[in-house]
Amino acid sequence: MTIPQAPYYESRFIRANDPHADRALWLRETVLVPTGGEPSADVWLMVFDTDGPRALKHEFPIGTADFRYDEWTARIATTTLDDTAAHGALDDAARWHLTISPGDGDPVRVLSDRLYTARFPTAKTLVRQPKARFDGRIEIGGAGIEVDGWTGSVNHNWGTRHTPAYAYGQVCGFDNAPESTLEIVTARAALGPLLLPGVTLFVFRHAGQEFAVRTIGGSFQSHARYAPFTWTFGARAGDRMIEGEISTVPADVIGLTYGDTHGGVKYCYNSAIAHCRLQVAGKAFERAELVSRRAMFEILTDDRLDTVPLLA
Repeated sequence: MTIPQAPYYESRFIRANDPHADRALWLRETVLVPTGGEPSADVWLMVFDTDGPRALKHEFPIGTADFRYDEWTARIATTTLDDTAAHGALDDAARWHLTISPGDGDPVRVLSDRLYTARFPTAKTLVRQPKARFDGRIEIGGAGIEVDGWTGSVNHNWGTRHTPAYAYGQVCGFDNAPESTLEIVTARAALGPLLLPGVTLFVFRHAGQEFAVRTIGGSFQSHARYAPFTWTFGARAGDRMIEGEISTVPADVIGLTYGDTHGGVKYCYNSAIAHCRLQVAGKAFERAELVSRRAMFEILTDDRLDTVPLLA
């Protein structure tokens, strides 16, 4: 892998939920090239289940990483991740063998085409597979988890710097609308030391329709407010309207420390078993309330929370 010019970070990750229980997995392969200090490559494995959330992080030399784009493959040491499979082991602490079957949904681009090529925002995200199936097995801490028909996503994040603060949510199928999906972010950019008001972008697919806000100008149609760990949001444009909430409790959250490209750290608080309730209305949609017990809810912040221990 040719090491990118600093500052740069990139993350390839998968997440999946057991359709029959409050269990989920989250696996990330990342590279970090800071403006000061040595580049690194990290492998993260997070599991949510009835025994409580667990997390592992192993750091490797950047020379062990090979991120490819034509065939979209990430390799770090003996671990691999692509669109069809994830395999690897972290010494004796964990191992996994997963197959990935793509769903019918097209990739989700949360930003407009112009914003993907612009310097701002500094962080980009793309959902390559918004509704994939996962099968296989994970072993962590001496316990095995069978992954049989779990539903989730394959994702790609990259940029020159983490967004200063955000809430990020993802639903890969609602309980009462399994083909519907939601990708949403409320992000706060910074102007020097000043944190700007949040901008909410989203892509909601339901009943063969897509309702999306992908630009800063379009975000005047949306609104949101979040705090640990409740997030309310909504949008209205033309004949389409959504109002929703994503929430979780500290016991179902994993706390992580992220290094940033310009030095310092950010704190990531993630639950893959959050609850989402969404109301849809308007001429484009039949009025309905959608619910999910398998939403992802993530907050990135400079503030360390006393209610959630840092596991990695």
